[in-house]
Amino acid sequence: MSASADWFDGFFEREWLDYLALERKSTDDEVAFLIDKLELTKGTRVLDLACGRGRISIPLARHGCRVTGVDLSPNSLELARRDAAAGGVMLELIESDMRKIDFDPEFDVVINLFTSFGYFQDHSDNERVVHAVARSLKRGGRFLIDTINPITVAAGWRERDWQQFDDGTVMIEHRRHDQLQGRHETTWTFVRGDGARTEQKFSLRAYTAAELREMLEAAGLHVDGAWGSWEGTELGDGYRTILRARRG
Repeated sequence: MSASADWFDGFFEREWLDYLALERKSTDDEVAFLIDKLELTKGTRVLDLACGRGRISIPLARHGCRVTGVDLSPNSLELARRDAAAGGVMLELIESDMRKIDFDPEFDVVINLFTSFGYFQDHSDNERVVHAVARSLKRGGRFLIDTINPITVAAGWRERDWQQFDDGTVMIEHRRHDQLQGRHETTWTFVRGDGARTEQKFSLRAYTAAELREMLEAAGLHVDGAWGSWEGTELGDGYRTILRARRG
């Protein structure tokens, strides 16, 4: 059974926070990449769209950026607020669906990372997000989006996979790609030590770099950088699509 159309509403409150939200070991490299490629300095106004629990927002604030984080998950935002306070930095945190953001052109930079795009079933909703991003940027401001590259991912596609966490919980992952819709459909099954099972389903539109570029250009955002990984490899050399676009 496929994920519901609004699968993202509540998805990031449970197992995501318990097991996956902070598991990436590449955070320092990603932050360094952002500082370099977006020329982030003290006082740069940054909008972290789908900020989660502040994995990137907090280090950027520590760097001196003035960071606003937007996310739909209240539990994630509460953790971000707690961790920011513990780290001695300030974040402005807003609970909102990304389709509903309505900022003045006040940000120097907007970031949307870790495949936090393409959630919505209707393509026009994803376009709506891009146009909202464009409206929130100052002239000359930049948008950086990081998502999976469906072309390079296809070469190493595995329908099933699994991993085990420190507490013994096993996550079994089943993936399906709908080529007509261009969507990745994934089911995570969590099996705990006592045999208890829970299941989560999600679905996202896996846009190619060309499709993303067209969407960005239509919103007045002109692509001026493209990479295939956080190591700065060329687009197509890696499993990521990282695009940087400037508002004219």
